[in-house]
Amino acid sequence: MSSHPYLALDSALAPPNPLYFRYSQIQAGNACLAHSHPWGQLSLISLGVMEIVVGEHRLVAPADYLIWVPAGMLHSAYNQQALDYTSIYVSEALARRLPPEPRLLELTPLLKALLADFCDRRVGHMTDDWDVHQAELLIEKLTRTRCQDSYLPMSQDKLLAPMLAALRSDPADPRTLAQWAQQLHSTERTLARRCVRELGMNFGQWRARLRLLRALAWLKGELPVQEIGWRLGYGSTSAFIAMFNRELGCSPQRYRQQLGGMGSERES
Repeated sequence: MSSHPYLALDSALAPPNPLYFRYSQIQAGNACLAHSHPWGQLSLISLGVMEIVVGEHRLVAPADYLIWVPAGMLHSAYNQQALDYTSIYVSEALARRLPPEPRLLELTPLLKALLADFCDRRVGHMTDDWDVHQAELLIEKLTRTRCQDSYLPMSQDKLLAPMLAALRSDPADPRTLAQWAQQLHSTERTLARRCVRELGMNFGQWRARLRLLRALAWLKGELPVQEIGWRLGYGSTSAFIAMFNRELGCSPQRYRQQLGGMGSERES
């Protein structure tokens, strides 16, 4: 447990029973200095990406993930874009069912529906037995969802490591998995299996995430959306926009507007 003081808001709260929801709207460029909570915390955002740092561990997650931080762990948070933010405190009993370390928890359609129901009704402390049952179901499903310690995992595997390093240096590298296999004196099937085993996802999913993170950095500047897509290796602006929408749930232009950037730029 951390000796760092808890947030002042936490000291006035009753313990979660078994969950407590707090809702806020966060402005672009918001930073929350190092702090901890007396209860485990799930962080839910409406769009874009949130970054939480726990010690030397940096968790970066888009809106399709919850960020889990166990009770008492000192952490700081940062978001680049304006967004709706929901903090969910978890009772000690239910928190024991979640990982003992900070993790990203993937939101399935059912998990999204359960959370949307709570958020639409602006549930805070729970006073209804049905809400308690729904909270227990939510945590039960979270114990079964995909759990990751990084949105863009790496690997020291002797075949994957050189491929991943090359792609990080040049996300626009157009080589297919079959072409990489030929260069690495392996087979496409072997590389595909190792991607799933080591990274928890296939080659195409990993490369899309890499390109997304590079796009987010460039969108803070003045590069046109079309040029960003081209620099990332997409054959058309529409293909780049489709990837961005799929990963973040919003278009590159909307993301840039949330950053306070160039609102008049066209995407096509």
